[in-house]
Amino acid sequence: MEGPAGGTAGPSIVPRGVARLTLIAVTVAVFAETLRYSLPAFANTSVGAALGLGLVAAAVAFLAPAIRALRGPRWLVVIGVGGLLLTRVVAQGTGPVLNLAVVGTAFGLLALPALYESSRGLSGVGFSIAATAGLAFDTSIRMLFGTWDGVWRGGIGPWAVCLIVVAAGIAALAREMSSPAVPFPGISWRDALGAAALGPFIALQVLVLSNPAFVASAGWLSLTTACYVVWAGQALALAFLASGLAVRAVPGGVGVLGGTLLGVCAGAVAGTYALDGKLVVFAVVPAQLLAAWLLAVACRAPLRLAGTGGPIWRVDLGAALGGLALVAILVPYTLNPEHPLPFPNNALSGLAGILLGLLAAIAAARGGPLPARAPQRALAALGGCLLLLVPPVLFGQSAATKAPTGGAAEIRVVSLNIDQAMHDGRLDPERIARLVETQDADVVTLQDVGRGATASGTADLGVWLSDRLEMKLVWGPAADSQYGNAILTAVPVQSTGSARVFSGEQVRGYVWARLGEGDATVDVWTTRLAPGDEHDDARAVEMSALVKAWSGAPRTIVTGDLSTEADAEEIGVLTSAGLRRAPGTLAKGVTQNIFGTDDVVFGDSSVDDGGLVAVTAEVGR
Repeated sequence: MEGPAGGTAGPSIVPRGVARLTLIAVTVAVFAETLRYSLPAFANTSVGAALGLGLVAAAVAFLAPAIRALRGPRWLVVIGVGGLLLTRVVAQGTGPVLNLAVVGTAFGLLALPALYESSRGLSGVGFSIAATAGLAFDTSIRMLFGTWDGVWRGGIGPWAVCLIVVAAGIAALAREMSSPAVPFPGISWRDALGAAALGPFIALQVLVLSNPAFVASAGWLSLTTACYVVWAGQALALAFLASGLAVRAVPGGVGVLGGTLLGVCAGAVAGTYALDGKLVVFAVVPAQLLAAWLLAVACRAPLRLAGTGGPIWRVDLGAALGGLALVAILVPYTLNPEHPLPFPNNALSGLAGILLGLLAAIAAARGGPLPARAPQRALAALGGCLLLLVPPVLFGQSAATKAPTGGAAEIRVVSLNIDQAMHDGRLDPERIARLVETQDADVVTLQDVGRGATASGTADLGVWLSDRLEMKLVWGPAADSQYGNAILTAVPVQSTGSARVFSGEQVRGYVWARLGEGDATVDVWTTRLAPGDEHDDARAVEMSALVKAWSGAPRTIVTGDLSTEADAEEIGVLTSAGLRRAPGTLAKGVTQNIFGTDDVVFGDSSVDDGGLVAVTAEVGR
């Protein structure tokens, strides 16, 4: 069938009823989860390999016009969405691996143009409602697993969730295939660029807006409270969109302004040089509403049923460009903690918001279906969102940490670099918990801990391990608020502190906690220093900063991954300040170290092949 602008690839599809909304919601939710298991796999390769694999996946989306021409729009939807759903089931069965991450990301990016094809005739508001609802459902399900996604886990629960979600997607896809066909509209390049908005929108959601662990770590909130904040943003966005007030006549300048505000909000809270604290709450909630509104504005034109212009495959290319932007934002951002970018990674999160605004501005005045005003729908949307609060409420009730008891006269201290809990290409914090449990530890110091970091699937590893080990979490950010050091303790906490240090290589950090009761206290510090032989000067600067902050206080234990051999010259910064190494903790190739002041007596030490160092410490008064 040939469209009015000369398209040659068969009829378009106009789905009916709830099926099209379900298809959008499920596809966006599954794609967000696919990105969360793919980005850690990319991060565990070299910089060149990660960027190359990301570009290969992005290139697949540019095949959409060819698939449309050869097999028709129905096959574009089946291959893009169906392939993504199939990959999700395979990932649940085999576990996410690098090859599967590339394939899943490629299908997900191909699903972006497929979604526009399957949603033609839907208003931009309807499209944005479905996408936001899918993300809200995804966030709620994640809280059932404490943000450690079910795709990484075995057992009945994760499999049940996977099969239910995929079955809903397949049912909606089947209904899609039975929908009647209509002629293609004509599409200008300006119309088509609106389709690119979905890529930056999803990038923002994964990084910040639908990331409870990000809000928890950056906002210094409990994970449960952070989930409520994310829910509030999603619920307000859905209510605003459902009311029918979201899209009327929107001047392009308003879209530019909205995108600028969104970019400033995202860049201000996400990245190496970001603000933190309660300000994050006041940034995330309105930013979610703004992002959903801009997506609705941008999507109106590419979804319309009638118009003049060029062939419909221009929309495919527009959506593929959005997918390329998504990869260009998320992959470098993920690599930054281990491979610092030549510019602050705040620019990437800010770029996502600005791009979304620019694309909305380009497509703002191009027309498309408009919803009716319906205030009652806003109330219905809020009511529906209340059901999504059940998982975070259950998580909050089950996550009560055992109250610390006792003094610090004798404690078992464990130090370990968990490397974002990645092991053999899998995110596995349970393995870390079991390693720690073998030592019967009172205090655990951890480095390279992700809390909402894309390199660890945006899981809150600090909170998950704290709940799993029934210990209190003390957090200290480093490269950014989502990547740093942690102290887990079963000993009461009197006071804590943390700081970040820039030595020229990367922003590093340290965290400390005064543990115990009354006079029986001990100060425990931990840090991760710059890796690599070429960064010995940076390590010396970082150690000096820690020693200066310590200021020679008594009853002190300093632990961490010093990223160098035990006899390295820069270790002298610690020993010359009066700290001595715990006997029996040296092992070739192990960069974990435990030091203490003279009033701390060490004994019963052990060094694990995986880099875990443990020691019993008796603290004098």
